[in-house]
Amino acid sequence: MKIANNCFAITGLYCVTPHSVNAGFIVGDKKTLVIDSGSSYISARTVYGYAKTAKPGNEMMVINTEKHLDHIGGNGFFRENNVDIFGHYLVNRKQEDLENWIVEINRGIPEEMRRHANEGAIAFEKTEIVNPNCKLEKEVDFDLGGTTAKVLMTTGHTDTNISIYCEQDKVLYCGDCVLQGYLPNIEEGNIKMLNSWMKSLEKIAELKVDILVPGHGDIIYKKDIMKENQRMRKILTDKIKVTSKRND
Repeated sequence: MKIANNCFAITGLYCVTPHSVNAGFIVGDKKTLVIDSGSSYISARTVYGYAKTAKPGNEMMVINTEKHLDHIGGNGFFRENNVDIFGHYLVNRKQEDLENWIVEINRGIPEEMRRHANEGAIAFEKTEIVNPNCKLEKEVDFDLGGTTAKVLMTTGHTDTNISIYCEQDKVLYCGDCVLQGYLPNIEEGNIKMLNSWMKSLEKIAELKVDILVPGHGDIIYKKDIMKENQRMRKILTDKIKVTSKRND
């Protein structure tokens, strides 16, 4: 859906219970920047369709907000259509990562006959791991024609997290740096990464943002943006305290 003059959000794409995953795109006069490709080839086809319809003549480009498969699984579809994919230079996933993920998803299906039929794999037909072909090592601005998309390094959730800021519309696409409602993935984090995440949340808090599109959950508006940011900080602070005690 259209959330600002140049910005769109695509929410509720298939992921893994209890999550769905979000994507979006920013439309300029000449280029359309797609933020995340979804978890699969089919999800990417949906994202592509919406983005192409918004301004059919635009050149299209994709940026991944992180390395987790729910954000890059659809990359293959876009590369098939000769679309360049940007992402953090440390994003480097393998096909076996996807295969292991599908096994895990299938294992979680309660009904034995469905598990035996491998129904967990159906949503991932034609999905292959394709890493970004354009690597980003620092913060950059993309000139889309009349609109600028700012790429911000917001690591912490992983070492590859980035956010995309459309200052003109005061819209931020932040991937999993901020979530709405869901608990952040803190299972993988060490003290260094958790502290990096806290700094990223501070960076986001300093921006002028009216609309925030998180990686999971609903779109966040105005006063609720700081509320969710503070909720994330509280969770991370508690995790840092617990982890520090374990390391003492």
